[in-house]
Amino acid sequence: MSKYRSHYIKSLLLPCLFFSAITGVVSSVLVMIFKMASHHVVNISESIYESVRATPILLPLLIVGAVVLGLVAGWIITFSHSCRGGGIPTSIAAIRGIVNFNWVKSTFLLPISALITFLVGVPLGTEGPCVQMGTAIGDGVVQVLGKKKYKGWRRYMMIGGAASGFSLATGSPITAILFSMEELHKTFSPLLFSVASVSVIVSQLIGHLLSNLGFGSIHLFEIGVLEPLPLSRIYAPILVGLLCGVSSILFIKLYNYIDMITQKVLKRLSMKWKLPILFALVALVGFFFSKILGSGHGLVDLLISENRFNTEMAWYLFIVLFLIRVIFMMLSNTIGVTGGIFLPTLAFGAILGSLCARAFVALNLIGEEHSVLLVVVGMVAFLGASMRIPLTACVFAIEAFGGFYNILPLLAAVAAAFMLVEVSGLSDFTSTVIKAKTKAIHAGKTPHVIEVPLTVHKGSFVIDKEIRDILWPASCTMLSLERGPNKTGKVGIAEGDILTVHYTTYDPAATANEFEVLVGDQSTEVDQIMRPE
Repeated sequence: MSKYRSHYIKSLLLPCLFFSAITGVVSSVLVMIFKMASHHVVNISESIYESVRATPILLPLLIVGAVVLGLVAGWIITFSHSCRGGGIPTSIAAIRGIVNFNWVKSTFLLPISALITFLVGVPLGTEGPCVQMGTAIGDGVVQVLGKKKYKGWRRYMMIGGAASGFSLATGSPITAILFSMEELHKTFSPLLFSVASVSVIVSQLIGHLLSNLGFGSIHLFEIGVLEPLPLSRIYAPILVGLLCGVSSILFIKLYNYIDMITQKVLKRLSMKWKLPILFALVALVGFFFSKILGSGHGLVDLLISENRFNTEMAWYLFIVLFLIRVIFMMLSNTIGVTGGIFLPTLAFGAILGSLCARAFVALNLIGEEHSVLLVVVGMVAFLGASMRIPLTACVFAIEAFGGFYNILPLLAAVAAAFMLVEVSGLSDFTSTVIKAKTKAIHAGKTPHVIEVPLTVHKGSFVIDKEIRDILWPASCTMLSLERGPNKTGKVGIAEGDILTVHYTTYDPAATANEFEVLVGDQSTEVDQIMRPE
């Protein structure tokens, strides 16, 4: 065996398989336990609200209970900044190296904070905490089991853990792998694919085993095969896609406006009071309007059920429901409540799709047998446009909603919605949330702009890997690569190569540590440039 092949197996293949598999195993166990606990907590929450509605005199007690839970959740979020806000944006920011991340707190405190959110009925989902828990577990696996030379695998395993968490939350392994590249890091590479694939496969195997043992279903929705839409009716999904595109633009603009108002109005109010006030408000509104409560999973189940489609609520109440859920979700996210925004986003799209289906059926533009398809079209078009993940949205529709016989209508709707938002020039919703989150974290800090040549030392993580496969620190731009004396003729980086990088950082010491994990310790002169006084 050649020296290069031996090094490839020892430094890349075996660590990839080992760390990814361990991440998948641990993620599946903890995430499945969390999902089971969440299911029970949601049932308890629904029972509490039903009891209070039956005995309205208990309403003050309900509000007091919400305030107390808000105080507890506020303390957790104050103690652990990693638990603030949506789980997916937090995971993305941590994976890209934009914010610091505490894997211990995110693994053990995050689930408690999320369960409190679900008990109150705040309209946030379980998938965000599942993704963030997986991210934290991937980080922890490398921190605990990896020696110094393997620390470079940390962010790769965070991606693997996040993909595992997503696959367990949605029951969509292929979507999870694509999601890990299109959304989590917006980079496609063989190494990222390998890490995500191994973690997802292992987590799915363990997840199905635990599901058979009574830990709950691994699937997000139970839906049969959708009735194929004739090509002569292709205008229907395109119109739904255009509506979802316009709604996504307004959705993102509304979030920016609510975030600005929240920062100004609640700037002087401490976190320990923000959550109690919000929780009390959710409890009060939820007492009168039950469908604003929860992640929206039950609402989606209602809308994709052919037997229960259409009759329960007037169309104008659907619009009111949509607006109330949007406002509460955005308020919760900007304030920092723990929970996911993926499932609520699906619920918003489902409402839009349902409204269109009602109108098209009433106008005899489609048959009622295609109503459920338009609900699914609304979900994936709104998801793909608002989060700018069109490929993930299309694959998710096929994998999770049985869209095998409606690929063209789904693709047409997502494309229409995506292109409309793309033309608007707005950032996607997730990037908007991350930007607001990082702005709050780095408020008052001075950014450092650094350009420095880094020498690749013997045994460092980047050796024999391609530049595209390396997860460099945030905002890093590779200006040049100068081949050293040990060039091997291979495409990958070699010992002695000099990499000139340009980056912006708010924490020079932490960023310098990241580079040293990747390329090895640098000379005193270079270190002084990387760690300015």
